[in-house]
Amino acid sequence: MPELPEVETVTSGLNFAIKNLIVKKVHVSRYDLRITVSKKIKSVVNNVKVIGVTRRAKYGIIQFDNHYSVVFHLGMSGRIIIERNKFKPLQKHDHVSMEFIEQNNIKAKVRFIFRDPRRFGFFNIYQNEDNNYKNIFKNLGPEPLQKSFPVKDFYENINKKISSIKSLLLNQSIISGLGNIYICESLFLAKISPFTLGCNLNLKDISYLYSKIEEVLNKAIKEGGTTIQDHKNVSGEIGYFQNYLSVYNRENNKCKNNCKSLIKRDIQNGRSTYYCPKCQK
Repeated sequence: MPELPEVETVTSGLNFAIKNLIVKKVHVSRYDLRITVSKKIKSVVNNVKVIGVTRRAKYGIIQFDNHYSVVFHLGMSGRIIIERNKFKPLQKHDHVSMEFIEQNNIKAKVRFIFRDPRRFGFFNIYQNEDNNYKNIFKNLGPEPLQKSFPVKDFYENINKKISSIKSLLLNQSIISGLGNIYICESLFLAKISPFTLGCNLNLKDISYLYSKIEEVLNKAIKEGGTTIQDHKNVSGEIGYFQNYLSVYNRENNKCKNNCKSLIKRDIQNGRSTYYCPKCQK
């Protein structure tokens, strides 16, 4: 499932492609996604301008100048595809598409497509003041890269818990946008075992972990995310952070710290956890 860096890569590319463009056509080939696509999507954004595309946690948000927003989630296999001027025929799993023109140049056409073969994602329209829109985000914790997120608050949310640090970092109400890949990588760099209880970590431990989370996420965004299976940006290019993975998907490979140990894989809360048993205590 795409995590923060993959969604950031997609939303940044989409913002560059459609910001300030005018919607001219919306096509929905399938409404029954994870959340049913509202039929009013075809009418409420027709001839409306895009004011920007942003990200919140693992969600993309397309904001329009009539106080409506599209919220999308890529699920397991979702992609956003951008086409310019000459459009190809829509494919079987192209569930929603939007066509745009520039305000003063109707010949400059852009189309984006929401493609999702497995249909675990969603793509829907909301009025910005609607409770259904607000409820999507109400339980999300702070963004790990936002400057206003104090490490002390992060520590207090973790130090009171008797759950494992891996489970706590997966909890989107504590810190938003992280998933299995970047948690495994951050814990390795911080030299913290994924099985350590949150209540057993002190402020120094958590501060160091937080710095490693920032380091991993910034590097992953720079590399366009991690492509293990499906992730591609809006131009169809893969990410390259998989070339820098230290532990994730590296079971039985030598630890990159040259500690002479092999990377282990265990199942933790139903997910694969990768770690170095010697470096991570």
